[in-house]
Amino acid sequence: MTGIDGESHTRFIAPHPRLQPYLSVYYFTAIDSQDGQPVSDWMNPEWASVRFRYSGDTTGGLVGEPLVDVPPMHFVGPTSLAGPFSAMHARIASAGFLPVGWNMFIDHPAHEWADRLSDASLVKTTISFEAMMQAAQTLTTVEEMAAAFDALLLDALDNRPLIDAVTEKRIRAAHDALLDPEIANVGQMADKLGLSIAQLQRMSLRIFGFPPKLLLRRQRFLRTLAVIMHDPESNWSDALDAHYYDQAHFNRDFRRFFKMSPRQYRQHRHPIIGAAARARIQALGDPLQALQKPTAASAG
Repeated sequence: MTGIDGESHTRFIAPHPRLQPYLSVYYFTAIDSQDGQPVSDWMNPEWASVRFRYSGDTTGGLVGEPLVDVPPMHFVGPTSLAGPFSAMHARIASAGFLPVGWNMFIDHPAHEWADRLSDASLVKTTISFEAMMQAAQTLTTVEEMAAAFDALLLDALDNRPLIDAVTEKRIRAAHDALLDPEIANVGQMADKLGLSIAQLQRMSLRIFGFPPKLLLRRQRFLRTLAVIMHDPESNWSDALDAHYYDQAHFNRDFRRFFKMSPRQYRQHRHPIIGAAARARIQALGDPLQALQKPTAASAG
């Protein structure tokens, strides 16, 4: 796989329809340095994902921390910070988990993995991440890998204890509320869900990984970032979400999530995330996992 500039390319493949309420997408990334220097970029704040590097080496982490050698099979919990990473040559197969998917497959409270990258073998789950890694290492095409991932995840889904439908519906409603640009604060979100603020706080930490106030702040920020990713030539001031008071308000959020200013971000090339955003827009209509809408469970 090669990109427009030869440095990076990402292919997105939708999971099986029965898995789509729980997973955002499978994505397969190829990175190849063209000048002998590492190719570097930042992952955006997002929901959880598991990643299988079946060729090459990568370094990564969370912004503000030293980069470390990333385990070949690693898991990233929900993030509120950008994730810098770098590689000379790498092939990575990944699967993203929506919040309902966290509740279905992951046997940890989400806050235990919030802003955390670690070896995937540490995750308590019915999914065989080891078998997924083996599929990535041994199969030839990304289509074959996606089909193998489907089979393994469907097996995990079929062997889970039944999840309370009321709980699943409540999580999906909370996810919808986070995506609603009309909801500006925690009180409005709690009212929409028919929960007390204390109940919303507990569910938010357990399923989404962060307090609802921070999640709403993250979503406001990502809605603005998505406008820029759709049109990289647009101005930050024209892209601002309606809940920002002014440019300075947005700048504070940018420093919270990326530890840099919008101007500094624009001064860097984005060979990996830029190419991935273009491909994701073509495949799914939106450039960011954390803005993907939840879907209802399928009986098929």
